[in-house]
Amino acid sequence: MGELNGRIAIVTGGGRGIGFGIAQQLAGAGAEIVIAEFNPALGKEAVDSLTSAGHKASFHEVDVRNAESVEAMAQAVAAQYGHIDILINNAGLAQIGPTETFPLDDWNRQIDVMLNGVFLCMQSVGRVMLRQRKGVILNISSIGGLGAWPMRSAYNAAKAGVISLTENVGTEWARHGVRVVSVAPGVTRTAMLQQMVDEGIASLTQYEKRTPMGRPGEVEEIAKAVQFLVSDRASYITATTLTVDGGWTAWGNLPL
Repeated sequence: MGELNGRIAIVTGGGRGIGFGIAQQLAGAGAEIVIAEFNPALGKEAVDSLTSAGHKASFHEVDVRNAESVEAMAQAVAAQYGHIDILINNAGLAQIGPTETFPLDDWNRQIDVMLNGVFLCMQSVGRVMLRQRKGVILNISSIGGLGAWPMRSAYNAAKAGVISLTENVGTEWARHGVRVVSVAPGVTRTAMLQQMVDEGIASLTQYEKRTPMGRPGEVEEIAKAVQFLVSDRASYITATTLTVDGGWTAWGNLPL
């Protein structure tokens, strides 16, 4: 397709799952990918996979919870390529449990990675984009940030914060040429979902019944929505969240 030719795209948590799917999609559209990963083995494996397929990619180790690590990554990428065009804030994790007994360490870990980490990456990479007076930041939220899911207080609070952050910073930076948008995936077929099903934490059958389309989403479907939002086709879209959820959020859950 080539609509992202010449653009540099950072994908945090791009070593697997939705993050890697997004990296593949953007690379296929011509972007050069920077896999920003906490886990070097995953990051290097992702880069090897992309380059083996004929794409341009590099790896930068980063801990999105740490401001110095994030700033070093942003400066290194800017120095290496001369510009940063796209930032995908995707790094995340999921831990669930009853709110009344939920460990504080687990709460802090999810907020640190999925909310503080998004803020720190937006801040550091945003400074580069503001100097350029162009760029797109896309944050991966979740339908969990739009409604209540028992046993997921920390995860949903973080994702709701991402939606609010997207709206606030999107309006703040709109006049400076930087767009900020978010995608809220529904239940998506990933290794993490399969692990939760295998451990009895989630029921694929229940998810299928709850989704109007009757199935989980595929990683490629999320990635295609991301490509649209970071492309020039979405040049008048900012400060908003797109749900990609098979109708989950809209449905009041009465029997079909």
